[in-house]
Amino acid sequence: MYLHLGGKAVAEGKKIIAILNLEKGSCCKNLIKNNQDKQVEDVSEGKPKALVLTDDRIFISPISSLTLGKRAKQIVL
Repeated sequence: MYLHLGGKAVAEGKKIIAILNLEKGSCCKNLIKNNQDKQVEDVSEGKPKALVLTDDRIFISPISSLTLGKRAKQIVL
């Protein structure tokens, strides 16, 4: 199953490693620096709320991490 991340971006559920809240911290900058081998795809349209780390990409999403987390749980169930 796939998780819709905003815009036209989707991530395969089994490839998602983490969904992080961008509104509460700056730890994500270090995460992006430490994963420079992964392609960063910003679909937030200037309103970043969550960072989704997958096996091969990093997505910056306009959808809150709580909403994405709820959607991800539905995929697993």
